[in-house]
Amino acid sequence: MKKILVPLLVLAMLMISMAALAEGNEAITVELNTARLPVYEADDPTVDLFRAEGAEENTLPVLLVPLKKNLELRVTVMPKDLKNRKSVLTTDDEEVARIRETTLYTRNAGETILTIASAMDPAAANQYRVIVYQPVTRIAVNASEKAVAVGETIRLTADILPENAAMKDVEWSSQDEKTATVDGEGNVTGVKRGTARITATAKDGSNIKASISIQVNQNPEEITLDKPEVTVDTGRSTAIRATVLPKDANNKNVVWASSDESIARVNADGRVTGVALGECTIICTDKQTGTVQASAVVHVQQPVTKVTLGEAPAVYAGETAQLTWTTEPANASNPAVTFRSGNTKVLTVSEDGTVTGVKAGETWVTVMSTDGSNRQAKVKVKVYQHVTGVHMKRNTAYIDLRTKSTTTAVLEPETATNHNMTWVSADPSIATVEPIRNQPQRISIYGVSEGFTVITGTTEDGGFQTSIPVLVGHWEKSLKIQEAKVKGADAVLKVKNVSDLTITSIKVEVSVFDNEGKPVPCNSKDDSNTYVMTYKKTLEPGDTTKEKDWKTVNFKLPDSPTVHEYVVKITEFEIDHDWIKVIRKNNQPTQKCPVHL
Repeated sequence: MKKILVPLLVLAMLMISMAALAEGNEAITVELNTARLPVYEADDPTVDLFRAEGAEENTLPVLLVPLKKNLELRVTVMPKDLKNRKSVLTTDDEEVARIRETTLYTRNAGETILTIASAMDPAAANQYRVIVYQPVTRIAVNASEKAVAVGETIRLTADILPENAAMKDVEWSSQDEKTATVDGEGNVTGVKRGTARITATAKDGSNIKASISIQVNQNPEEITLDKPEVTVDTGRSTAIRATVLPKDANNKNVVWASSDESIARVNADGRVTGVALGECTIICTDKQTGTVQASAVVHVQQPVTKVTLGEAPAVYAGETAQLTWTTEPANASNPAVTFRSGNTKVLTVSEDGTVTGVKAGETWVTVMSTDGSNRQAKVKVKVYQHVTGVHMKRNTAYIDLRTKSTTTAVLEPETATNHNMTWVSADPSIATVEPIRNQPQRISIYGVSEGFTVITGTTEDGGFQTSIPVLVGHWEKSLKIQEAKVKGADAVLKVKNVSDLTITSIKVEVSVFDNEGKPVPCNSKDDSNTYVMTYKKTLEPGDTTKEKDWKTVNFKLPDSPTVHEYVVKITEFEIDHDWIKVIRKNNQPTQKCPVHL
């Protein structure tokens, strides 16, 4: 029997092919639209990086697909005058990937063969080798030390998760190569003092990243004193403040000494005390190398009569600014001053008048003489917050054709001062974008034509970017009510997903009317005639809701015995746990159902 069936099958296929050829002069061809697909030639070196160990080599083109990523496959059957231009898509191992309609769903890491054939002539077919691989899901960057000196190098390593990730190579980059550079092996070299953000990005196309902040330190090269010449009363003291250069020197500690302690003494903080009338020299030496010095001449004389502060500087959180001040008279015995912040949670101030922003806000900074005269002045300093990053609140925007929807970018941190952003659409013929007035982080997206594009926003402060993929289509038509009926307190509701989307929640409003069309109260919260039903299970394309999974919100049995009709409307649904699609009233799927007694 088998020996007869095989020739018959071959004969049948031959007859189909002959019929197809007889229908026209052109041979039937089947082509996969690979414009937006990750297709590689069999000998592409990229394929070797993802090929499973022990897998046989072949010459088929390769589709590289990360696990949990589904691909929409578009097939063209030619010639155009064929009566049947449908195609048949199959995989030889559905444990790796399977086909549902025209979508390839990945299931497990591995390899399978995708066959795309003409429904009219199965002999007209193309095959692709599909490699489903486990992408990187997390990267942890480790450093033996969190600081490096200018000109020196430390090594970073990257731990990749999960363990079975197909490709564990990363690409290293520095967000500020003027501060520190990094090579392909993760070796970080300090260029100048500051903080450099080093990022490791997975090379498998998953775009998974991880970063670490590396502090770059600078040794001192010069010391300058705020007062090369000071005056102090006998028995009183003043402070000489040293500035270690360059400004980005890491260790600014210094050692102080007096050339004649019978005239004036100096302590470890640079505080000079007059001992006797006269003149001597105070020497300041850097503690790090012991080779960099500066000196000041001390005259032992009279007190401070007035302290004046300069204009308040602008300072950002995490950054510093220098206060300016003056003391009078110019020959005061101790013109040194001290500083105090009114709120150290907003900013701090050092002994040399350097204010450091802690967080956004404002507070008073007070300067006071140290010679016992209690002269003081104060200035209000405002602390600003730089933008350090930005991300979109939603992952993907699903915009209905010729409608507007809004979404928001989230600035990092929340206390960032400058909220200004610019927005641009990669393809305005698909979707346009404009910021909402007085809310530069919030945007309105308008669907111009069906298709795909990307909206990108850039912060004015720092130039950080974020983007959101935009799909324009008829998403409001994604759900269809197949059945809706009510019997007493029991409601049966079946809703089908007629789209290619993964829908993760549905909201339905049910309104109750009597036989005269008047509202009948049924809401236990507000006594209105409308209550809500929700469905929070995942609904894949083609799936229908299950009766047991619906939840009723704020429902009470109507008191009226004249309930005549229930009106069911789908008002909104959620796409892939991310985008909330609110259906316009005129487009809400609606079904009226009389009461079943």
